[in-house]
Amino acid sequence: MERDSIFIHIPKTGGTTINTAINNSYWQTEVNFFYRHIQLKTKSSNAGDIFEPKNFQQYKKYDIFMMLRHPVDRVTSEYHFIKERKNYMELLKKQPRDFNDYIQNYQTHNGVVNFLKGRRFFDTRKASEDDLEDIIEAIKEIPIHVGIFEDFSTSLQYFSEVSNIKWKGEVEVKRMTFKRPKVEDLGDDLIKIILENNQLDLKLYEYCFNKFETVKKNLKSANIRFKKDKYMHVIPYAITMCLFEFCMSNKKYIKQNLIFFRELTTFLLKQKNITDGLIFTQTWNETFLNAISYYFPSSPFYEALKTDYNFENDALDETYKLAMKVDEFFKNSSVITNEYYKPMEFKGFLVVPLPQKNEQKKSFFDKLFKK
Repeated sequence: MERDSIFIHIPKTGGTTINTAINNSYWQTEVNFFYRHIQLKTKSSNAGDIFEPKNFQQYKKYDIFMMLRHPVDRVTSEYHFIKERKNYMELLKKQPRDFNDYIQNYQTHNGVVNFLKGRRFFDTRKASEDDLEDIIEAIKEIPIHVGIFEDFSTSLQYFSEVSNIKWKGEVEVKRMTFKRPKVEDLGDDLIKIILENNQLDLKLYEYCFNKFETVKKNLKSANIRFKKDKYMHVIPYAITMCLFEFCMSNKKYIKQNLIFFRELTTFLLKQKNITDGLIFTQTWNETFLNAISYYFPSSPFYEALKTDYNFENDALDETYKLAMKVDEFFKNSSVITNEYYKPMEFKGFLVVPLPQKNEQKKSFFDKLFKK
């Protein structure tokens, strides 16, 4: 008799990739009994009941699995993913100015333990040693099968061998963060702060890592390929927020031109039917430049933005470069900048010609816009 599986999706551990691969869906499915994650309305985890000792027995009939990621890498990824999402950041009582502030805010500490105990994202309650003990006991007693993010393909192989889950030969990677530092670039001081403030998460990770190292000795070789392309995530991102959000510090400029950016994105997707993330990014960048040229011709602002823009370079790198140029321009006190905050009006003729290779697939975006 086949057993049902429960997947516990801890934030920033590759869970969207796993969830979509299990369900053969483009994007993650709704949170429910079999998919434990963050509930959108409450921002709380629905995984807590699994880790209550009184419930261990009833969960023994399920194959339960989850993925863990080293706290330093996970917290770094979390910050650079969530810093643009106001509906989450506003849960912090004290708003962080930067990554250093973020990792020192007690509400960000031991987020994995808090999540597994069913608490709200950025909960004001502090995780405890008792919480950690409950989690480790659940892993032992139920048991819960824990993979390691840093050994992703082997972890998927592990999950398939202990459950009825079968993976396709190629798994598409989801939720890629466009711009974030590597762990080795953080510096010893930041790493030390993260580790000191996430000791419970670290203990959990080390316990499960050591357990996984033993388990994987008996696993078959993983034969899973990963399809990893950051441009597959551009359009879903741009539908929910301005493309500049991930890289522009000057939020006033984004706010002043938010209608322009929204109408540009909608036009490219609904009127031009762009389905390719790379083509979308190239066209978005160049149309923005074209609009600056139209509204502020031969101006210092336009000259600052077009300088160094390279049409042959990676498009997202050029998006980042444009954002940096905007930030630098408005920080320059020697330039009168107020006139350049004047909102631009979107006009269809400003859109630059599209590359010929783009194929139109309208139905997919109709579904996205209806969500």
